[in-house]
Amino acid sequence: MSVIGITVGPTERPEIVASYVNAVQRAGGTPLIIPTSISGVDHIEDALRGIDSLLLSGGGDIHPSLYGEKQRTTLDSIDRPRDKMEMIAIDIMIRSDRRILGICRGAQMLAVATGGTLVQDLPSEGFMNHFDENHDRGYAKRQHQIKSESGTHVDRILSGLELVSSHHHQAIRDPGTLLVPTAWADDGVIEAVEAPGLLGLQWHPEASVDLDERHLEPFRWLTR
Repeated sequence: MSVIGITVGPTERPEIVASYVNAVQRAGGTPLIIPTSISGVDHIEDALRGIDSLLLSGGGDIHPSLYGEKQRTTLDSIDRPRDKMEMIAIDIMIRSDRRILGICRGAQMLAVATGGTLVQDLPSEGFMNHFDENHDRGYAKRQHQIKSESGTHVDRILSGLELVSSHHHQAIRDPGTLLVPTAWADDGVIEAVEAPGLLGLQWHPEASVDLDERHLEPFRWLTR
């Protein structure tokens, strides 16, 4: 049985962490929580040594300096130690040829770590259908349509799904040179990126696994 490391920020609520744990277990994996407060390359390498694949969970915003920009808008729950830890973890996992699944913030971090940039605030750029201010962060109750490129890995994972659960005010603007965009919201916002062994999903499949088992497919990919 594959051991799946799940990076979790220090302020994430237990019920949200539990949704990732549940999804990994239902997909046949053994979840292992990895706190993002770990510092130092050696300690991070030790923490990752016992896992087969890595799940970068959702959370607050990534500091814009990591993709060469200044802060231009109000950002939520920036955690510089988490940014640094996950940047190092991504490098270690890629160099050791182990799979990474990034969800929401995790997809954005995958892009930033491999040379991409982000939209700092979707609403200020006219994209209004991804974030619901009337519910707590992490429950992802807003849904929107999604379209994937035929024949891609994300297209196979979606298995015909056209609605996804969303809760994000940032998104990938430029995926860099490694990741390829393969799914988009109906307003053009990038919703998925992929490369061999890497998968980033802007939506929250873990929030919908009890509604439709097709949402387990990203986690099944991670546990294979």
